[in-house]
Amino acid sequence: MARIERRTVLQFAALAAATPWVVNVLRTESAAAGNPEVAAPSPGVDAAFAFLDGLVPLAPPVLPGAPAPVASRALPRSYSRGYLESIGFDVAFSYDCALVVLAYLARGTADDVQRATTIGDVLVSLQESDPELAGRIRNSYIASVSVDDAGRPQIASHAATTGNQAWVGIALLALHATVDDDRFLVAALTLARAVVVTSFDDRGLPAFSGGRGEDGRVLSWRSTEHNTDCYAFFSALARVTADQEWADRAADARTFVESLWRPEEGYFLVGTIDDGVTPNVHPIAEDAQTWTYLALRDPAYAGSLDWAAEHLAAHDGDVHGVTVCHVASTDKVWLEGTAHLAAALTVRATETGDASGDLARAAALLDSVWVAQASSPHADGLGIPSASSDDLDSGFGDLVYASLHTGSTAWAILAALGANPLAVVR
Repeated sequence: MARIERRTVLQFAALAAATPWVVNVLRTESAAAGNPEVAAPSPGVDAAFAFLDGLVPLAPPVLPGAPAPVASRALPRSYSRGYLESIGFDVAFSYDCALVVLAYLARGTADDVQRATTIGDVLVSLQESDPELAGRIRNSYIASVSVDDAGRPQIASHAATTGNQAWVGIALLALHATVDDDRFLVAALTLARAVVVTSFDDRGLPAFSGGRGEDGRVLSWRSTEHNTDCYAFFSALARVTADQEWADRAADARTFVESLWRPEEGYFLVGTIDDGVTPNVHPIAEDAQTWTYLALRDPAYAGSLDWAAEHLAAHDGDVHGVTVCHVASTDKVWLEGTAHLAAALTVRATETGDASGDLARAAALLDSVWVAQASSPHADGLGIPSASSDDLDSGFGDLVYASLHTGSTAWAILAALGANPLAVVR
């Protein structure tokens, strides 16, 4: 499967320089109940929010009698400091923006909600002003001016892959639930319908293919990760709208994901090759293990977390965690994936009564994240880097850098708050 442009930055791209549903970015049941075994958030969480706040300024107050200010046209820049900033990589990835929205809503102060809404407003404007994509969102935009004065999107990547659509949809639904603004629900429905029209694929098991590539071509492979995202997104839509279509589409995505479970090995395959049917057996990716558990929360697949912790273990000085896949570098730590795993272990602890000591394991992983926050090569004491050191070979033909990353920062916040952005209410 071709790796999508999302978490990591390809070198060539860098050089081109009902009850209303509330997304369970909510605390896990255990954390929400005040379980004393769930540790209080580290001071690193406040610092991480401060990093995001610096990228998402609050809108100025509206004075009595004055016109409302023009909404920000910017999105939070995905990477700061280090190599990526040095080459002027001024890009906001849609997936990262969705995670920042979800992190803000997980804490949910008035300022947090305002900042999340500001991002959501820009994403909806981008969707509405891009007729070529007919309701979809690009993988990335120019961060500093994502929408120009004429309302046109300032595009960094012309790709529009399926998983990114689902993550943005999840964030839009979370905003709708929080601020009760139908604009966000309409945008989420538009996005979902566009995904079905462009990516629904009935070769073999019905599911969703990769979406649109950088050159506009259809990506015919199918991804475990993408379909996990679609399962969470469409399940949420089904709850909000009571429309059976979305429950059916969610079931399609889940059945496909479950077909890629390999019980003898204890992991999920990454997806299929281009024919949409033949399993892709190489490499084995971290997020295909952690995100599936966060979404499915099924004991039958709980071993995927143990497989990831054991087989993807990585170490870089005092920083310990996991890497991207089983053929990636293990002498550098992928901090985003380490936070995924911490979040998933925390969720599993609430499901099992912490029978495996998952809370302690999650806390140890987050401790390493906070070490990297303070001491990585480009640390500012606030943001979380994507990798513990530069040039982590992802195993997918690209490199991950130690630049500070909104996605890694948001995942660390979610894990520390005991939040599950992919939770499906059962």
